[in-house]
Amino acid sequence: MQSDGDGKEDLDRLSDMPNFVLLHIMKFMSMKQAVQTCVLSSRWKELWKHLTDLALNSSDFTNLTHFSKFVSWVMSNRDSSISLHSLDLRRKGCIDHELLDRIMEYAVSHDVQQLTIEVNLSVIVGFRLHHSVFSCKSLTYLKLSIWAVPWMTQLPSSLQLPALKSLHLEHVTFTASESDCAEPFSNCHMLDTLVLDRFNLHQGVKFLCICNSNLSSLSIGSTIQEAPYKFVLSTPNLRYLSVMRDPLHQLSACKLCFLEQVSIDCEAYFHTHFERTYSALINLLQVLADHVKIMILSSSTLKILHGLSTFGSMITQIPCFVQLKSLKLKLKSPTNIYDEGVSTIVEYLLQKSPFAKVDVINC
Repeated sequence: MQSDGDGKEDLDRLSDMPNFVLLHIMKFMSMKQAVQTCVLSSRWKELWKHLTDLALNSSDFTNLTHFSKFVSWVMSNRDSSISLHSLDLRRKGCIDHELLDRIMEYAVSHDVQQLTIEVNLSVIVGFRLHHSVFSCKSLTYLKLSIWAVPWMTQLPSSLQLPALKSLHLEHVTFTASESDCAEPFSNCHMLDTLVLDRFNLHQGVKFLCICNSNLSSLSIGSTIQEAPYKFVLSTPNLRYLSVMRDPLHQLSACKLCFLEQVSIDCEAYFHTHFERTYSALINLLQVLADHVKIMILSSSTLKILHGLSTFGSMITQIPCFVQLKSLKLKLKSPTNIYDEGVSTIVEYLLQKSPFAKVDVINC
């Protein structure tokens, strides 16, 4: 607020700004705060209805019932003629599946470009997410992290998302149409970045094929199933690969000629399936050996590799990384490169990769 020397009324600098500036400022508020601005003046009363970015977070409410009513009210009162740029839904505790359906249908019908859903879901038998989400032509970014109890979220056999550039999926089940091979990403022709974590395959599916000629960055976490399955990469333009927790069992891949960097952070479950873990890690390294230029290994991955020394025939299967330029070791304090086990496996890796420079990253 500011007064001039002539005694004029104080000027509200904020209200003097054009609408597009005020709407930009409101983007940094929670949706609850943005709606509350309607009490400031008559000019602000309708302004929030023109927002193109909706951030819906249950932490802004004292209980989940109030949150659900608020979300329904926002969708009913927002200006429906305005397209959505982004919708971000985060809710602690279980959301009603009918409300989630409504939110997704609302987002798609308003040409949403970026959609983030992070919720828990108490589902009924046969429930599937609204099908229109998986054929939305406007989506460029999609993150689904839906912990469904007692079933995981089942996806259609093929995702029809022609504009999608970035996809993040957690707690999902991949399906196949007729064969035993799930191939969900081949019709996402603009896809550049893919993150998968805590996923599994539908009963009867034995292969997960990531087939996408445009994909450049792939991050894969753990699977939620005991039985191993075959993992196929048909990603000729892949540049960055990150593998977390579980090595990829029975991996096969096309020529990865553009592969620059691989990060491996696997965990060893020594009390069960340890031989399978070792062989899966060896297989992963063998698939990547001819292409990777930068390799990042965590301390837990180094421990798995050191454990191979008890299986003499396995350690000799560690390949030579002919193009490797940099080997980066992420070590947890107080572990260091000279610790027993770490130094042994590093020495062995360098014998197999004579031109690699070694860097230690303390974390």
